[in-house]
Amino acid sequence: MTMVQLAYYVEVVKRRNFTRAAEKLFVSQSTLSKAIRALENEFQAEFIGRRAKDLVITQDGLAFYEYATKLLDYYHTQTQELEQRLRCSGGTLTLGLPPSAGTIYFSSLIYQFRKAYPETDLQITEITSKSIRDLVDDGMLDLGVVIEPFSDSKFYSQTVFHSEAVLVVPKQHPLAAKSCVDFGALKAERLLMVSPDYMYYDVMLERCKAAGFTPNIVFESSQWDLLLEMVANNQGVSILPKPLIDKLYADRVCQLHLKNPEFPWALSVIYRTDKFLTIPMQHFLKICGKSKQSP
Repeated sequence: MTMVQLAYYVEVVKRRNFTRAAEKLFVSQSTLSKAIRALENEFQAEFIGRRAKDLVITQDGLAFYEYATKLLDYYHTQTQELEQRLRCSGGTLTLGLPPSAGTIYFSSLIYQFRKAYPETDLQITEITSKSIRDLVDDGMLDLGVVIEPFSDSKFYSQTVFHSEAVLVVPKQHPLAAKSCVDFGALKAERLLMVSPDYMYYDVMLERCKAAGFTPNIVFESSQWDLLLEMVANNQGVSILPKPLIDKLYADRVCQLHLKNPEFPWALSVIYRTDKFLTIPMQHFLKICGKSKQSP
């Protein structure tokens, strides 16, 4: 029995199809069939029923699949750990970062990390948080930055920054003199929103739903600064993270706290629960913990 045979078998069971498994593994169907037959001969058991038209996994096959996946997971984890120890504290760290997160908070944190660990190759992918979650899940990224609320049993999350989202209105707006407003007051407003590929978009819709209305979205954009510019020019209102406004547009627009419901806003770093924590990952998470703050 070899790790290659186990990997072949697991892929066939996952795909429930020899052809698709062979394409995924870049091997021939005959190679897969021979590998699985060798395993069956070794254990004197039938794992895959070949008499029916459709591929059928036997009870022995299901038991062996559980064994094979556990053994492969252990092998990969231990191999990663060994490789990391051999590389010591160097290596590569891949990080997914939403565009606004760098502006608000992570630019200084990245500077701290690069200064403290210059031997680590930090590779940053700037992309929306929805895509970040998928890339971390697929193993394309070690760590990813998302906004709260975030809940998925496949991931660990570490909150690193707390703030709030606020209503942003032009200075001539009737609400501009207020410091706080009910969420329901937005029902009649022309709302400028980030595009749906942002996780923040879904969070915003949930808040409107909790307040009992469907928002009148008149414009969507992936550019936060464009939304703020449009608010400043009296083309609508928006709800955006307070730190972003404080840094970019505090003197050109008015900010109002929201209530009923309130709109807390936070950034978290996520990684897969089954992923080995490399030394660069540990270093980055440690800096996040030390730098955790609320404005």
